[in-house]
Amino acid sequence: MLKIRFPRDNIVALLLIAVLIGVVTGCLAVGFRYLLIGAVGLFWGDSSNIIEAAYAMPWYLKLLIPAGGGLLVGPIIAFLAPETRGAGVPEVIETVIVHEGVIRHRTTLFKMLSTVISIGTGASVGREGPIVHIGASVGSSLAQIIRLPTEWKRVFLACGAAAGIAATFNAPMAGMLFAAEIILVDFQVSYLSHIAISSITATVISYHFLGVLPAFQVPEYTLVSYWEIPLYIILGIMAGGVSIAFIRLTSGVEDTFSRFRIPIYIRPAIGGFAVGLIALWLPHVLGVGYESVNLVFTAKAALGLMLLMIIFKLLATCLSVGSGLSGGIFAPSLVLGSMLGGAFGILSHTLFPGTVAPFAAYALVGMGAVVAGSTLAPITAIFTIFELTYDFQIILPLMTSCIASLVIVQSIQGHSIYEAKLIKKGIKLVRGRDINILRSIRVGDYMEKSFPSLMESTPLGEIILRIEESDYPHFLVFNEARELTGMLSVSDLRPIMAEMKDLCELVVAGEIMTRDVETIGPFDNFERAFNIFEGKQISTLPVVSRDNPKKVLGILKKSALLMTYNQKILKHDSLMITKS
Repeated sequence: MLKIRFPRDNIVALLLIAVLIGVVTGCLAVGFRYLLIGAVGLFWGDSSNIIEAAYAMPWYLKLLIPAGGGLLVGPIIAFLAPETRGAGVPEVIETVIVHEGVIRHRTTLFKMLSTVISIGTGASVGREGPIVHIGASVGSSLAQIIRLPTEWKRVFLACGAAAGIAATFNAPMAGMLFAAEIILVDFQVSYLSHIAISSITATVISYHFLGVLPAFQVPEYTLVSYWEIPLYIILGIMAGGVSIAFIRLTSGVEDTFSRFRIPIYIRPAIGGFAVGLIALWLPHVLGVGYESVNLVFTAKAALGLMLLMIIFKLLATCLSVGSGLSGGIFAPSLVLGSMLGGAFGILSHTLFPGTVAPFAAYALVGMGAVVAGSTLAPITAIFTIFELTYDFQIILPLMTSCIASLVIVQSIQGHSIYEAKLIKKGIKLVRGRDINILRSIRVGDYMEKSFPSLMESTPLGEIILRIEESDYPHFLVFNEARELTGMLSVSDLRPIMAEMKDLCELVVAGEIMTRDVETIGPFDNFERAFNIFEGKQISTLPVVSRDNPKKVLGILKKSALLMTYNQKILKHDSLMITKS
């Protein structure tokens, strides 16, 4: 297997790896696009416009095709590759935080397969999240094959994610910023060149095969007057409201499936059937939804359709993602934003005729505002829309609406649609190098298997002798079955110190120990341990088995945590100095 010496002597080699990731991801994005076109044509009979195809379909096929797609996807996400379930981006972020940038090699194949089936059969999801997952898998797999350190596994994972977004939109800046703002929780400027090169390379590949603007018929943007800025603030506030509904409803659908204990392999079929029910009346909710966006851009969408799409495209997407159908939320955010902006633009034009821009201009800004609110990534949203138009006039309105949307979501919801899924798993997204180092260290690697202990029946006199002989301030207390029942420290002896002499033979450990003991598992990371130490003001944590919380495997001392953390910081800083 190929090995690369790390880190100083391979700057060019590492940049070439970034180029290779861009090439592979770009080719996969192009192939993925053609597979989706073929899948839509296979299931709906028309690969160019799923809406028109659905209108021509018998009613029962509108129900059976999405439900059938769910039946095919269910076993994949339940048994073969659970990480391919849903949007894809939260799983990539989790990999960066928890799994040190390691994604299984087969993820690329199964993510592509499950997404092609989901979108091909009409699931109301986007292709951007899956191609981010696919690109991240390419970067991670390549770094694993070459046996690079954890630091570079994360970087090349981000390179693949950036390449995926860039290839989808022909937007290299948006891809680069997406990786920095959303994917990487520990961003270093020194890695920006690698991410940028991957993003540019993927864009070149996509441009060669798909053309300059493969997704949208983007209208020319016009800012009629600076008096429109207050209108864009209002649009941003409304976009924040839609984003909050998007986040909460998606999470609510997933919680509902879990509450009723519906098997994971059945959930996508139920979600697909529900989407089919909506499509009986409004076929525009099927698929990625870019056909509907182009209807707005070309002024072919009526106000009533836009208002209906805000409600039912939102519902269809939440049902799709929440049930586990494979696909992203980035594209649905764009669709919802275009509908909201278009409807708001029509109403504004009615109230202020001749003094505001055409409603298609508001649709463009609305797209960015909903993306900014749902992902809490305003810079990515701004540059995504800017790279669709390349018109500097749109920057000021776009920034205004995106920031307004961001403030609303941060104030009321507090987290993005990606973070919502991570929070359910107990993963709190805190950005920064230090927290990332804590997350990368496992408790089981640094626990001590030799530790002082007492039995519940140990008399006070013996306890005092053991304390005098030991350097440890804490003793774990066990019952006859060697199960953890409590912890005893010097502070537990204070209430009986005055009568210590008389009680030496009468009092036993089980009567004075602390029974409410904080414990930790060997697979937990140092971030959780650090939070427990700080919250409880203790110096020792019992490390217990995952299967039996009363079986002690060892102890973790606060001093060991701090020493290990400091060593990791010094090592990291030394590497950064060497690299620079």
